[in-house]
Amino acid sequence: MSFSKIEQSIERLTGLPITQIRNMGVTELRAYFEKKNGTRQRIVSEYPVVGRGNVLRDGLISTEELNAEVDAILERAGG
Repeated sequence: MSFSKIEQSIERLTGLPITQIRNMGVTELRAYFEKKNGTRQRIVSEYPVVGRGNVLRDGLISTEELNAEVDAILERAGG
């Protein structure tokens, strides 16, 4: 199955264009599906007990917040 067919399937199942899905944060997607399906959605992080710990320890962040954080790190690093 080609990647474009997978994207088309995702669009058909979600009712959203793939470009919009890519630009939405996890919180926005959850809110969309809660409204669409009328049920509460739970997002769970599964990670090994031994390792680096919970990468979501501060909660979920939006794409914009992530991009701003990465930009700040690169700026401090001189990139």
